[in-house]
Amino acid sequence: MTEAYVELHARSAFSFLQGASLPEELAQTAANLNYPAMALVDRDGFYGAPRFHLAAKKSGIRAHIGAEITCTDGFQYPLLVENRTGYQNLCRLVTRMKLRAKKGEGAATPEELAEFAKGMICLAPAAPFSRGSESAFEQLQRLVDIFGRANVFAEVQRHMHREEEARNQAQIAAARRLRVPIVATNGTRHATPAQREALDALTCIRNHVPLAAAGRLLEINNERHLKSAAEMTRLFADLSDAIANTREISARLQFTLADLGYEFPRYPVPPGETMMSFLHQRTDEGARRRYIPYHEKAQRQIERELAMIEKLKLPGYFLIVWDIVEFCRKNGILAQGRGSAANSAVCYSLGITAVDPVRMELLFERFLSEERGEWPDIDIDLPSGDERERVIQYVYERYGKLGAAMTANVITYRGRSAAREVGKALGFEVATLDRLSSLVRGWEWKDPKDTPEKQFQDAGLDLANPRIRKFFELYLGRHGDLPGTTRFRGAARARHHARPRRRAVG
Repeated sequence: MTEAYVELHARSAFSFLQGASLPEELAQTAANLNYPAMALVDRDGFYGAPRFHLAAKKSGIRAHIGAEITCTDGFQYPLLVENRTGYQNLCRLVTRMKLRAKKGEGAATPEELAEFAKGMICLAPAAPFSRGSESAFEQLQRLVDIFGRANVFAEVQRHMHREEEARNQAQIAAARRLRVPIVATNGTRHATPAQREALDALTCIRNHVPLAAAGRLLEINNERHLKSAAEMTRLFADLSDAIANTREISARLQFTLADLGYEFPRYPVPPGETMMSFLHQRTDEGARRRYIPYHEKAQRQIERELAMIEKLKLPGYFLIVWDIVEFCRKNGILAQGRGSAANSAVCYSLGITAVDPVRMELLFERFLSEERGEWPDIDIDLPSGDERERVIQYVYERYGKLGAAMTANVITYRGRSAAREVGKALGFEVATLDRLSSLVRGWEWKDPKDTPEKQFQDAGLDLANPRIRKFFELYLGRHGDLPGTTRFRGAARARHHARPRRRAVG
């Protein structure tokens, strides 16, 4: 009977342009292969982790958390979170390296790896022979010194490549000499073999070269997909401990995003006050200004809301939003809370919103209730330009540069831009790119009788042409084991542009 295998080194499409499958696809494929668990280690961040966690839970497998960290020594180290301390340290490490670099850049130093090593397991990659004087033994010894012998595993991968296997043998010899356990991974970049073509297209986009000229930039084969336990066991028949160690590591990785929890920031209150008592005072003052007279119905509603805020431990959140609105009011900056927060008499009393929910008989539970199990969301509209920037800078000054952050969105490819990028990767001329991208809206809003194949034909694009056919397959996912899916548009999530949202806190 084949023993279970756990993939511990997989990237998703959130490893921007370096992974071809969405987290949901990886989780479902892992479940189909009867994995008990799987680790997602996207490049230099946790970008795909929340979606992977939810998808894994739905699919009935455990989701391990980690990241593949770029280091100034030229290596990328898969770091796996063992416990809450490890999660905190990996977050701090990523933050440190990102804050000092341009978008898409940044690398941790070996000293920083040592500073934040506690609570993590490091998979030591096999060192290429071109790394100068440092041998596999020296590299492995260095990682043992950083993370501790119990927290380092020598990683080996087998993708039917002679040079890779030579590196593996050096890695195995070093591991045996240092008594470091060996672990097998597949360095997964796509869920299924067929998705390798999407990875090739993304690689061309990342390197700004057409597919015909990509050469060794591409993977040599399609072996970097999720493989069954039986396949991995056969690949590492001479290293049975390498498969067993995937299960040992998985058993140690007890932390999941379900354990994360969240505590809202504490608002600084005067001596002798608690956040709740301070919020009571500010709310009472505001209510007496808003409600003249301060009638019993409003009092009952506000007391009910304050009781719920205290029960859910949210006074700090409301005080922080009040503080921002107060700053705006004192400095003549227009600020208006909106959305479901308008259903709260407390928000109305604090001056966050402008609608009286008591008079309008609005339902508070639409904004906040114990049963919903969701955090409140207060959006504040601010003027654009210098006034908005003044508010943002106030938040940074008030709560510290490491205590406040801009919320950013990951902007995915839209249909036409995805079509153009795929076409460029396949080497189409500008005129053909224009024709291809013009078809996209028709695919998204097409008449059921008007198939994409027919639209191609009507546009004068011959699907018998190998490049046209390849575009069709990549964009619509009409190949291999992915019938009818929007393969490339899913993987194309990899190109990202971050933009700040309008709210400063929320």
